[in-house]
Amino acid sequence: MTDTISGSSGTTAAPPQPAGPKGAVERLRRAASALGSLQSYIGLLLVIAVGIATKGAVFWNQTNLTNAITAFASRGILAVGVTLVILTAGIDLSVGSVLGIGSMTAAMLLVHHGLSPWLIVPACAAVGALFWLLNGIGTTWLRIQSFVMTLAMLSVVRGLDRQFSDNVAVGVQLIGPDGKPTPQADAFARLGTPGHQLVSGSWLPLFGRAGIGYPLVAFFVVCVVFQLILSRTRFGRHIYAVGGNPVAARLSGVNVTLVVIAVFTLSGMLAGFAGPIDAAYSASADPLAGTGYELDAIAACVIGGTSLAGGKGSITGTAVGALILTLLDNVLGLNAVSDNLQLIIKGLIVVVAVVLQRPGFLKSVTEPLTRRLRAGRG
Repeated sequence: MTDTISGSSGTTAAPPQPAGPKGAVERLRRAASALGSLQSYIGLLLVIAVGIATKGAVFWNQTNLTNAITAFASRGILAVGVTLVILTAGIDLSVGSVLGIGSMTAAMLLVHHGLSPWLIVPACAAVGALFWLLNGIGTTWLRIQSFVMTLAMLSVVRGLDRQFSDNVAVGVQLIGPDGKPTPQADAFARLGTPGHQLVSGSWLPLFGRAGIGYPLVAFFVVCVVFQLILSRTRFGRHIYAVGGNPVAARLSGVNVTLVVIAVFTLSGMLAGFAGPIDAAYSASADPLAGTGYELDAIAACVIGGTSLAGGKGSITGTAVGALILTLLDNVLGLNAVSDNLQLIIKGLIVVVAVVLQRPGFLKSVTEPLTRRLRAGRG
């Protein structure tokens, strides 16, 4: 039976659906497009499958998965901030050093001033925002490329961190006269020290009785909030517009300078916010804390589908990319893969992710198959 389309000039037959080789070509193209958009989710399933195949219940249990994600939470929060910068076609190479100075600031405020985490966390976030406000100003007003500006700030902030700490780690496990942790130290430990959970003892969906720690909750809340900002607010639409075409965005009335300064400031704020989490998890603030974290953050963005050219990506994708990296670290560690090989494997994964994002790559792969199908039809 032939479908029809009614119009003002009468009834006409609907265009026939592709059949045979031509239909196969169209299906191949649609499948390639779908694979490109789902690459991060496919990658996550592959990592999980490898973990289950190699370590079984040792990998796939609530305690192991919760601990693995908690350990990566601070870097996941960094990745959210870096995503905002990359969406505007910028780059941020120094979030690791800001996390480091946030970690040291948290330890000093706890040890020397006895402040509670309720004051320490916003103070560290403010420190990170202040430094990255300078990044945004340098990138826009001074017209310094973000690569160069953030590379310079990486060195400046790391140097300040080491100068203020005298190159000495500061412990955060303070013991009172009674031989027990002080109330401030005990409260600070809940920001990320293993074994200190916000919710534990009762069964929870996905987590069972393993409990949920503050790092995991903080990472989840940050992802949700900033995904909503990107998808539901005018500011989020402006971020995509600036990354897609800054000239067109400016002609449309978008304040490009303000948007770029804002995303750098938010990235710094999130890096500073992650500092106390890292200090609590490590039980100390080290002058070299956060070294190399910016690479993990950028890798999470790229694996999650954020384009380094700007204008394309999401916080959801970055969260999936962060999950891939943390579970990959966990799987490789459980299988006793050396640290050197782990670095090689993660680097290759980033290269593959970038190649898959390249415009026209999937078309170039499917085109030979398309030509063969057409030739077979002829």
